[in-house]
Amino acid sequence: MAEERSVEELGRRLRPRERQFVREYLQDLNGTAAAIRTGYSEKSAASQASRLLRKPEVREYRDALLQEQFDAIGVTKHSLAAAVWEVYQRCMEKKPVLEWDNATREWVESGFWQLDSKGALRALDLLSKMLPGLRQEDDGGSYEDLLDQE
Repeated sequence: MAEERSVEELGRRLRPRERQFVREYLQDLNGTAAAIRTGYSEKSAASQASRLLRKPEVREYRDALLQEQFDAIGVTKHSLAAAVWEVYQRCMEKKPVLEWDNATREWVESGFWQLDSKGALRALDLLSKMLPGLRQEDDGGSYEDLLDQE
């Protein structure tokens, strides 16, 4: 209940239209669309959304509402990190490259393998931002030594 009061308290610091904007924003995380649904003109919606999302009290209210929603469904930093790690592992799975064989009229393995390196790097980037305190052991060796161990 204390958390709900803090969300309410944060909401009381905003104007009604700002509170409505935040609730609309949390529907799809689209600031321009949220501003339009809140009643701002289409012409000024993007700039109004940008202005509102820069206000510290609006961000605090948004974050508190998000945290409330995450708590309700059981999302934690640990569960998010675990999900991102799973994405990383899936992106690193090697898959055979297939090519069409006209003689057999079917897809056959080409002898090459592919993985989603872009997705893997994005997942690692997200993890590094989620876990900034993650300590990395460093034995003083070179990158080449590290790669040779794998």
